[in-house]
Amino acid sequence: TTDPRWGQSREPRDLESPEYEGHPSGEEHSPPQTGWRQRFENLWVTRQMAEGTDDKTFEIQLSLKELIIYVLFLIVFNIVALGMMSITYYYYTKVLMGLFVENSFQVSVPCVFTAWRDIKTMADFWKYVESPLIDGLFWDVWYNDQAITSEEDRNILYENRMLGIPRMRQVKVRNNSCTVHDEFRRTFSTCYDYFSSSSEDTEPFGLGTGTAWTYSSPETLDTSSYWGWLGTYGGGGFYQDFSIYSKETLEKIKTLKENLWITRGTRAVFIDFTLYNTNINLFCIIKLTVEFPPTGGAMPTWDFLTLRLLSYQSKYDYFIFACEILFICFIIFFTLEEVREIIHFKFQYIRSFWNVLDLIIITLSYACIIFNIFQFVKLSDVLQGLLKQKTTFANFDHLGRLQVDYNNMEAIALFFAWVKIFKFISFNKTMSQLSNTLSRCAWDIAGFSVMFFIVFCAFAQLSYLLFGSQLERFSTFINAMFTLLRILLADFDYDAIERANRVLGPLFFVTYIFFVFFVLLNMFLAIINDTYSEVKSEISSRRDFEVSDFLWRGVTNAFHKLGYGHKLARDDGPRQDGRITFREIRDTLRKCNFSELEIEMFFAKYDIDPDQVVGEVETRKMLADIEGRKFDTESSAHPKTAPEVTQQEFTVLEGRVERMEESISATIDKIELILAQLEKMAKSQNRNRP
Repeated sequence: TTDPRWGQSREPRDLESPEYEGHPSGEEHSPPQTGWRQRFENLWVTRQMAEGTDDKTFEIQLSLKELIIYVLFLIVFNIVALGMMSITYYYYTKVLMGLFVENSFQVSVPCVFTAWRDIKTMADFWKYVESPLIDGLFWDVWYNDQAITSEEDRNILYENRMLGIPRMRQVKVRNNSCTVHDEFRRTFSTCYDYFSSSSEDTEPFGLGTGTAWTYSSPETLDTSSYWGWLGTYGGGGFYQDFSIYSKETLEKIKTLKENLWITRGTRAVFIDFTLYNTNINLFCIIKLTVEFPPTGGAMPTWDFLTLRLLSYQSKYDYFIFACEILFICFIIFFTLEEVREIIHFKFQYIRSFWNVLDLIIITLSYACIIFNIFQFVKLSDVLQGLLKQKTTFANFDHLGRLQVDYNNMEAIALFFAWVKIFKFISFNKTMSQLSNTLSRCAWDIAGFSVMFFIVFCAFAQLSYLLFGSQLERFSTFINAMFTLLRILLADFDYDAIERANRVLGPLFFVTYIFFVFFVLLNMFLAIINDTYSEVKSEISSRRDFEVSDFLWRGVTNAFHKLGYGHKLARDDGPRQDGRITFREIRDTLRKCNFSELEIEMFFAKYDIDPDQVVGEVETRKMLADIEGRKFDTESSAHPKTAPEVTQQEFTVLEGRVERMEESISATIDKIELILAQLEKMAKSQNRNRP
């Protein structure tokens, strides 16, 4: 590598080397360039690679370059990720949920109405399929009861076309899939367990012919498994495809119901169909699921997956496409940067948190890019094949899952991309307070976390055993843990806890609030607060050359070139020319507890040349005045004959002032103590007088 700042061993070179000679004092150094190849290589020099140099200006230049590039990347990434999302997705899902989930129907009991979300029995399920489901799927008349004659107008809610036909599928478990206790074997001869792949029933039943009564494998149906509330169900089973006409569909449902298609071994029934709205170019993949647990009853759930599978239809879509091209270019650029850092740091590269975060973002980004390419090349052909199946079931299951996986990866990548902003703003000492605080108290928090985890798990197990059989929030150990976390956020139902156990319920609640909320939580906040105070005090007493200084000097020097103001000298390290900057003097006086008014008076008295720098003449005048000597103005014109004041001498003087101030402070404390004692003696004498 021929970078001017690193030799073959890639160690930072001294800025005082002959390579940098010739730069006048007070002028900015910039890395020398040796042609287009060197400029191309310098493009991938990162701040992390330049941290060993003494040139803070060069580090800040690299930080600003990285920050500007990354902000542009983040803007493009947000446009790509959020550009296709809109509130229309929510409205579309809400309308369809109102039609298929919240639409009420009358059950077996007179004058009692329920909805899909409130189904409790098998009879309620058949009532729903025969009435609200059929009415929602087939719109054969207008709102004035006039028949719809055009096939194109037979859309759900008049706007949503059903792709293919719906399908109803069930999975079953075989008899004797569980073991009956010895005491009840004479009474019970059947036993149906929870669903599992080993207990799944694949034997024909009922009429014995047709897909509704014979088993079909997941490979035949090309359906993925489904994760429900009570278990994970396979993609096979017994299925019945509906018709494109409502009357034929009602006949098929009637046949299934009369021949007991749902049995005691049925563990879940799925109703799948897909809708498309051409007005907003959105698909909605709908799955209505009802689980029949071994306890009896029914547990309905639903999934409405709203997606945009067809892209690049409007001018705005092509703008998003252009941003996607820019996104790919940024990812390639960052990949080359990371490759160069890996070559530079070798095995030390993986020890940095920010490097690991970069790898995660780049990996997820490449996964999103690959899916986008697949969607652009293959998805149109797949959709064309599905849309041609007007009288068969259109299986959008795999496309929907791929889109969900893509959305998840994109969301996680965008989240980490925003977190990475801290890498750049941490160069400023004020912005670095968060990272410094967390890194410094990490071990304390780790030790506290062990203690908190022990206490928290103890309360979680206690609540699970006490209330698990009566309260849904404590029905599982995981639910109990999340419920206890919600209690810390004041989200709890105390009355339900008291009803579940009138004695131990209130006792559990009070002890949990006391130990976890009042004790442990405040200990956690105290750890962070103490560390933050230490970090803040250290940062306030430390003087570093920051991005704000660099920008301020650049702006001021730019105005100086235009004829306004004075030029500011470099302030990124100790000066070697006997000159002292305003900032160095101000920081020194602040350490000595001088007020801002006193500092301004100090500057007004001694700063003779208004160049933002105190030169040798001004320095000698200040020292002479402090030591009580008369300053010779004649010798100020000949600085060569006067003794020079070095940085070391100035540092010694600063130490003397600090020690003198400490002595004065100690003397004042003793005087105050003596005065307090004298005042006590005077009061006691006044009391003793008759």
